[in-house]
Amino acid sequence: MKKALILSVVFSISCLVSFAQSILNPQVGTQDDGACKITKIETDKLYTAVTFEAVAGSDSAWVQLNKEIYIQTDVGNAHYNYVKSENIPMVPQPKHLFKKAGDKLEFKVYFQKIPPASKTIDVIERAGNGYDGSAYFNFYNVSLTESEITPKTIDGKIIGPGGGFGMPLPDGGGTGSDPFGGMGGIGGMYKNMMKGIMDAQISYYKEPGKMAELAKLNKQYFDALVKEGFTEDQALKLVAASGLGPKSGMGDK
Repeated sequence: MKKALILSVVFSISCLVSFAQSILNPQVGTQDDGACKITKIETDKLYTAVTFEAVAGSDSAWVQLNKEIYIQTDVGNAHYNYVKSENIPMVPQPKHLFKKAGDKLEFKVYFQKIPPASKTIDVIERAGNGYDGSAYFNFYNVSLTESEITPKTIDGKIIGPGGGFGMPLPDGGGTGSDPFGGMGGIGGMYKNMMKGIMDAQISYYKEPGKMAELAKLNKQYFDALVKEGFTEDQALKLVAASGLGPKSGMGDK
């Protein structure tokens, strides 16, 4: 009887271990929203839950979540869809408005459970940036086995990876420290980040109807420029230079 009880307890613990997996501050390959970071990923018997922390980049910053958000893993092409969320408004609910720059909001999103063999995931709210310049909660190549290194700081400001505030880029003035080991390291990492973003945007615009929608928007932009007094040649150049479409820049959420 005692032996059977011990075996039962061991089996129960094994089941819990097999169904529960979590990681704090996972490493992230690239991300579209530099003002948000993933602080925890948990998988249990029912869900895979991702905890985020958004930081206001300005006094007018806001956050909102689309139910289209999903997870994709390195195991296959299946999408693990949104189930529920905590502490963040969903479209079309009113946006969460931050009171001032630097304010933080922690929120949690539950997805369908991912396969236990998964080593990395992509979290995709919507590929690319919004037409208003906003950045979606898109995180690529997020590790389920490796946590981020402790971020480097100067005067309390994060200057290295691990903080989820976007990758520091050379601005001519310098920060007094190069956590990537030289400007060449930054260039390579920035190039990889831009490639990941552009690849995701291209995939998005390949979806049925997206290119027709893009063409219609650019035509409307062209017509509006001409109506405001630009010549057709000037309008064409403006559309070509800054028309609607895939972009590699990142805006505030």
